[in-house]
Amino acid sequence: MTRIKIALLTVFLVACQDGADPQVAALVGTEQINKEVTLTHIVAQPVSAAMEGEYEILVTNQSQDRHTFPVDFGVQLLIYSDNAGAWREVENFITYLPPDGSIVLGPRRDWPDNEDLFSVRPVFEETSDDTMLRIIVVGQDEQGEAVAAYVDIPLGE
Repeated sequence: MTRIKIALLTVFLVACQDGADPQVAALVGTEQINKEVTLTHIVAQPVSAAMEGEYEILVTNQSQDRHTFPVDFGVQLLIYSDNAGAWREVENFITYLPPDGSIVLGPRRDWPDNEDLFSVRPVFEETSDDTMLRIIVVGQDEQGEAVAAYVDIPLGE
């Protein structure tokens, strides 16, 4: 029964992310969200529901174009609070080096050069009513237009 619940939750989260969340679009300045680039949360085994710690994220270029990201992938971390009914930005404990570097993801046909793995470590300020971690990345395509992706990760047990 638990596996069925997890599968349904995963399908629900993926389905919700097919369209551009208006809040994310306003934050990153583009509606090209989760279309050309996608994020996947790589869960260490065994699965831990602990909030604190590092989250490994696979970023994949799904398009036929090359995409460039800053070395920190332009990552933004948001936490959803049930009581406030809103998202708030939190800091990332990880410092990415070199600070002036960039990461280029090749077109989809260039697998595995169209994927890269990175980690985030959110600085959690409150935990009692925080239910979701949202990880957003922002880069640009070959024409200099913004591309973005996000993934929502449930928090808690």
